[in-house]
Amino acid sequence: MKKTFFILLFAFGTYQSKSQDISQIIAGSLADANKYATDYMRPFAEGEINNLSRGWFSTARTHKFLGFDISINGQFSIIPSEKQNFTFNNADYSTMKLNDLGSSASLPTLMGSTSSQIINVNSNVNGQPVSTSFTAPKGIGDDLKKNLSFLPISTPLPVVQIGIGLFKHTDFKLRYFPKSAAGGNVEIGVFGLAVQHEFSNYLPFIKKVPFLHLSALVGYSKIDASFKPNLDAGSSVQSSNASAGYNISAFTVQGIASVKFSLLELYTSVGYSSGTSSINLNGDYTITYNTGLPTPNDKSTVTKKDPIALNYKSNGITNTWGVRLNLTILKVYADYTLAKYNTVGLGIALALR
Repeated sequence: MKKTFFILLFAFGTYQSKSQDISQIIAGSLADANKYATDYMRPFAEGEINNLSRGWFSTARTHKFLGFDISINGQFSIIPSEKQNFTFNNADYSTMKLNDLGSSASLPTLMGSTSSQIINVNSNVNGQPVSTSFTAPKGIGDDLKKNLSFLPISTPLPVVQIGIGLFKHTDFKLRYFPKSAAGGNVEIGVFGLAVQHEFSNYLPFIKKVPFLHLSALVGYSKIDASFKPNLDAGSSVQSSNASAGYNISAFTVQGIASVKFSLLELYTSVGYSSGTSSINLNGDYTITYNTGLPTPNDKSTVTKKDPIALNYKSNGITNTWGVRLNLTILKVYADYTLAKYNTVGLGIALALR
């Protein structure tokens, strides 16, 4: 089953490969570092909240008693071009400033591209003025263009779930993957539960249209992931116990309608989704600064503990439109969701009604 997480591992693996760049920002004050990191990570964090609330259904029809389906789908929250960068203003930071004469600059977020912008850091350690500098962290946009070239810049998330009919007109859906090593230094755990109830039979006028089905769904899911950042031995930021944690949770309620023809099925939904995500950089980090004094007093160090703690929320109305091809027990489907971050969904399922 771990192979089904290849997209998520790609996202985390690429994020991990940027951890050396990201760690440099903690050379600034903790307030500055967290402000920079908040803007840098925002589209990724919010996009994954949107992804996690998707993928629960591809039809309004529910199973008969003990009917079931096993589905694998990929959700891709499209990152608008304006969210692939953020504006860095010198006035918003106390210890970080742009290296050039400008007072502001457009810098990449995690979902953006590259930058050669140098950020100067001027701080104080034990009453001693100190300084260092770093290149603005790059984004993973170029990697996504190379590896997921069939899509616009998107945050990817695979979803694996099982649905089973246990009560009349009611399906229970489960997402579960115990937190365990899933490749490299990454650990991922997934849990989700949803209930879908079809109410078509309660409406006399719908009974007269047998190919039309209506249902409602409520779902909750979460992801808990962690990895150990790789810090370059030559970096001014070092740690022997560095770790990064990422947690997402999402809730959704949807009203679903589908129209089934012979092989083709069209479905749509309108609903509400909300969720939170948190990103933490934990451990003890030693930063080496320049003092401007002659050797051996030219360097000064300070250690910072658990320097980054970010929290995000995302919510809003969603509207999904999709099409499904029913090939006996094999189902192939695709949909598009209009939301804060528009989302493309692609999936396959094995289903016995």
